[in-house]
Amino acid sequence: MPEHRAAAIADSTLERAYGHAIHKAFYGLPNVDVVALADPLAEPRAERAAEIGNPKEYDDYRDMLAAEQPDLVAICPHHFEHHGRWLLEVIASGVKGIYIEKPITASLDEADAVVAAADAAGTKIAVAHQNRYRPGMRHIRDLVRNGDLGTLKYMNAMGKCDKRGGTHDLRVLGTHLLDALRFIAGDVAWATGHMQKNGRDVVVGDVFEGPEGLGEMAGDALAGYFAFESGAIARFDSYARESGGGTGWFGFELWGTEAGISVRDGGRSVYRYPSGAFTPGDTSLRWERLDAPEILNPDGTVAEDPQLLDALNHYATADVVNCVENGGEPVSSAREATAALEMIMAILEGHRTGARVNFPMETRQNPLGLWVKESQ
Repeated sequence: MPEHRAAAIADSTLERAYGHAIHKAFYGLPNVDVVALADPLAEPRAERAAEIGNPKEYDDYRDMLAAEQPDLVAICPHHFEHHGRWLLEVIASGVKGIYIEKPITASLDEADAVVAAADAAGTKIAVAHQNRYRPGMRHIRDLVRNGDLGTLKYMNAMGKCDKRGGTHDLRVLGTHLLDALRFIAGDVAWATGHMQKNGRDVVVGDVFEGPEGLGEMAGDALAGYFAFESGAIARFDSYARESGGGTGWFGFELWGTEAGISVRDGGRSVYRYPSGAFTPGDTSLRWERLDAPEILNPDGTVAEDPQLLDALNHYATADVVNCVENGGEPVSSAREATAALEMIMAILEGHRTGARVNFPMETRQNPLGLWVKESQ
């Protein structure tokens, strides 16, 4: 008999109600029984329930939590506005393990409340920053820590830069990249940022309410600069392309005193350069592909698209289950996800104040929303 009862919360009245297959995240784990799915719309709910063994269906997640009393819950929607409320309600219900679509919440004050509530209740939360569970990402981190690059000096991350370029790209996809940089290089000491619209600096009148529950946004391009406690520095850039299509730059580079690493395609394309300075004219120096351990499905087979994301979600939820049973924090914990969100907000705060933003940040609201309030 499975030791744990799991359930999933979705809301098909919202865009991207099931995120990146989050409803399937606990399904298939050997010691977990998925017992229920809540979604206010019957047709998409039935379709998704069929993908996870046809558990009991509920219109209201509150009724599901009360009736089923699951100890594990997946919170599926990509929509950010409700993440904080859902997390607090699920924690209060007595659930001991949660997996939620990224980002953790729309603002830092909400994330702070979630972390405090989870700590008090002993609830383990993992956020869907799946790159932390890639064997290749752990391999890269080990190379850096073992000195394969010499001393890590500089990291450069680039958003997808499609029609969402700027704040939207930063919030939706940049969260993966910034979290990966922290995973590799550790904590940030301070940061700043610069935002543009049509080639000029963003002003307070440019701020608008973003889609997907993002909160206040502005501009079509931005850059963030980060100084890590380790001494490494990093930059994040995103801009909206007129074509609307993304660039091949989506990913990041690491440069040390002795070598560099390029990471593209969500971590599936990783190359090492055997010098701390890229010199195109030197044909003796070439990028070499780095082989990383395969990502496996629960049955031991190699995971390939479209199974890859499901496998990474299984890694994350197995981590949650292990922490529920044995203690400790998930690799992609609520605390780590809050730190990634802080990097995002520091870019906005740096532009708002025109100054260095020390960590931990004092401003815990969306800086752009605060900017608007102060201007009124």
